[in-house]
Amino acid sequence: MRKGAGGRAFWRDRRGVAALEFAISATPLLILLLGIVEIGWLLANQYALPRGVEQAARYAVVHGSQSAAPASAAEVSAVFYQAAAPILGAAPSGVTVTVSFIPDNSPGSTVMVSAQSSFTPFSGIVGIPALTLAAQASYTIQN
Repeated sequence: MRKGAGGRAFWRDRRGVAALEFAISATPLLILLLGIVEIGWLLANQYALPRGVEQAARYAVVHGSQSAAPASAAEVSAVFYQAAAPILGAAPSGVTVTVSFIPDNSPGSTVMVSAQSSFTPFSGIVGIPALTLAAQASYTIQN
């Protein structure tokens, strides 16, 4: 065998090239797919908070002190969690709901419902910070 013949054989050997090409091309595609999922989850959370506060404030508007079943702050918070549950889950962690009746729960007063949530990307990619999402709704109590 001539000197250097083994080196040429190494460079001509094509076994494993498909696996290497797949690894090189699949990595960016998987990162792109993960980014799309993260953005979708962020948008779903951004949708859930305003939906929840709107539903909770609307509930408080029609359940003022003069109604047959006046609403308390705890009941209004429960309406928020019920409205946001399809997206945030049944027991969302990191969500804070605040209900304020200004000055009280009587007709003509204002109800303000606000929610704040911390969104942490689940992928764990270094460099993506946690975000704070917030929503607020205020209405005048009618009943």
